[in-house]
Amino acid sequence: MIEPGIAEPCLEPPCHAAWRVTGLDCPDCARTVSASVKHIPGVLSANLNFASATLLVQYDPAFEPLADVERVVQRTGHGLTRLDEEGRTPTLRSRPWIQEHLAEVATVGNGAFSLLGGMLGWIGAAEWSAVSAFAVAIVFGGLLVWRRAFVSLKARILDMNVLMSVAVFGAMALGEWGEGAAVFFLYALGGLLESRTLDRTRRSIRDLMDLAPQTARVLRDSAFLELPVADVLIGETLVVRPGERVAFDGVVTRGVSAVDESAITGESVPADKSSGDGVFAGTLNTSGLLEVEVTTKASGSMLARIVYLVEEAQASRAPAQRFVDRFSAIYTPSVIVLAVAIAVVIPAVSVLLGTDWGPASEWFRRSLVVLVVSCPCALVISTPVSIVSGITRASHDGILVKGGAFLESVAKVRAVAFDKTGTLTLGRPVVRSVLGFAGHSSEAVLDIAAVLEAHSNHPIARAIVAAAGERVDGSTVADFAETPGRGVSGTLGGVRWELCSPDRAHEVAALTDEIIEAIDALEASGATVLVLVSAAEVAGVIGVADEVRPEAARALAALKRVGIEHLIMLTGDNVRVAEAVAAEVGVTSVMARLLPAAKTDAVRVLQERYGVVAMVGDGVNDAPALALSDIGIAMGAGGTDTALDTADVVLMRDDLMVLAGFVSLGRRTMQVIVQNVAVSIGIKVLFLGLALAGKATLWMAVFADTGVALLVILNGMRLLRQPKRDGG
Repeated sequence: MIEPGIAEPCLEPPCHAAWRVTGLDCPDCARTVSASVKHIPGVLSANLNFASATLLVQYDPAFEPLADVERVVQRTGHGLTRLDEEGRTPTLRSRPWIQEHLAEVATVGNGAFSLLGGMLGWIGAAEWSAVSAFAVAIVFGGLLVWRRAFVSLKARILDMNVLMSVAVFGAMALGEWGEGAAVFFLYALGGLLESRTLDRTRRSIRDLMDLAPQTARVLRDSAFLELPVADVLIGETLVVRPGERVAFDGVVTRGVSAVDESAITGESVPADKSSGDGVFAGTLNTSGLLEVEVTTKASGSMLARIVYLVEEAQASRAPAQRFVDRFSAIYTPSVIVLAVAIAVVIPAVSVLLGTDWGPASEWFRRSLVVLVVSCPCALVISTPVSIVSGITRASHDGILVKGGAFLESVAKVRAVAFDKTGTLTLGRPVVRSVLGFAGHSSEAVLDIAAVLEAHSNHPIARAIVAAAGERVDGSTVADFAETPGRGVSGTLGGVRWELCSPDRAHEVAALTDEIIEAIDALEASGATVLVLVSAAEVAGVIGVADEVRPEAARALAALKRVGIEHLIMLTGDNVRVAEAVAAEVGVTSVMARLLPAAKTDAVRVLQERYGVVAMVGDGVNDAPALALSDIGIAMGAGGTDTALDTADVVLMRDDLMVLAGFVSLGRRTMQVIVQNVAVSIGIKVLFLGLALAGKATLWMAVFADTGVALLVILNGMRLLRQPKRDGG
């Protein structure tokens, strides 16, 4: 993973460097590589992210350790390529063919000579010829295993490569050359298939980064220049022709076109773009010619941030994974101790008691089988591969999940709380009615309200300013104040005005029956009411209404179909407005008249009542409630930094329909994790019993680990498939 903004060259520590590592098929291997790199002088920290196969190193440039880092990683049998600051793989010198394809050479060579040894034994050839063929097969199989085992021992880590080497040497000591060759063949083949399969999962998100072009057509000094993206400056103008991808985030300054933003939002229908609209790096211009002003560097683009956040999420540990890690930490040493006891204690006790429990060589063979069974590779990989696949699937659907814990939590959600404005509604309110009182005309009421609201960014404020239009004269407002949930106030022309909610109006002014009836009528129609007050006198009433999202009712119905029974709307609006919207969209209950602070209290009440609660909001005004909820989901956040920073889950487009599918994805992910863990533990226990009974061979034990590891990987990858619509 490359954090946006990391650049080179670096002269002062800590400096950063990153590589993409190939052939990484087990979390133990990642742990070994990280531990080995940390021992290099000048390396301050090293972390190999198994999910993304990316090695991130902090170092002191005075020691010049980067060449040593590459040598150490290659010594473990893994390939690696250096990444640039955008997280792309630059064109590098090609590595020797044998180094690039060592895993394939080891597998094919081992398989060929194992087959030859078996055929020689079958036709009755001299025993030495078959043993020689098996010995060559073991040498081929050990090309990767032995070097990795050596590095692991230096790092004081007892991983699968060490255990496998001990098992094969033990088989050779017992004269079982064919079984030793078969063990290495199954292990090499399984590792090769695992690494290829995992690479496919890793590429599914990494390929997003390659969507952004590495060159851009820039208008500079009245000439069009084709420049590398690293040479383009913020503020310069890109020219993007039809059929080309946008190289940077920016704002359209000229032209009209439809842009395919599916890489960012998951929306398959191209979005219309014209002057003033934002565009993202990696999106495809489908029709017209666009001129775009660059607003970010490539490393800070929305695409780069998505890739970075997804890879961070893939590396995070879900509670299920932490359980598996704790179990493995106990299981592996326990079984290793058991293997030693089988090889040493049982024969010794047999001699002391004078009983015949079988030859010591037989117990030694059983201990080797138990030793191979002790490696928890299949178990350890069962959870992360499922989490990685689930997060990757979500990202392709336009859902950015910031960690495996949230994917796991959404499977347990029993209630979903929705903010109203901007979530269940479009967040584009318009002024429906303006009434003047106490001698004030409706135009005067609107004009005064617009001058006050011109200093606010609230959607209702923008609606009032838009309704007044050119009549907003830019008058100076003194002592302006804005109180969330209550309104705005300020002094205009020496007169103190307050535009507030009806509740606040009751506190500061005397409301006549006529005014109360007007407020009640507007609220009954579903409008949000604002009251203009001066000197304890009501000057006017404004009714503002927001349009319900067209897909809201269908989205909430889909959530009910996937088993979410409790759908609650949280709003600062009055009960009448809230109930009017609730009746239209189908929420099960309403909590109205909530100030922003009260929304957090409401979420806390819902958690006490229902358990795990998700909160869906706009990611800005609802930040406290989003933070308190078990899963904070920001709505329609394509391009908003606040939502990316505060929410646990970000919907990259304004579409509630993806929520039901996300809930279903979380549940499917947990089902796959349970299946993988159950199969991994079940087969381990089965083969442990068979080993103790003397019924399991070494190659069977290898299958119990490597074969099952491949099985759980393939099972986890089922999550990458396109889910059914609406989560059904």
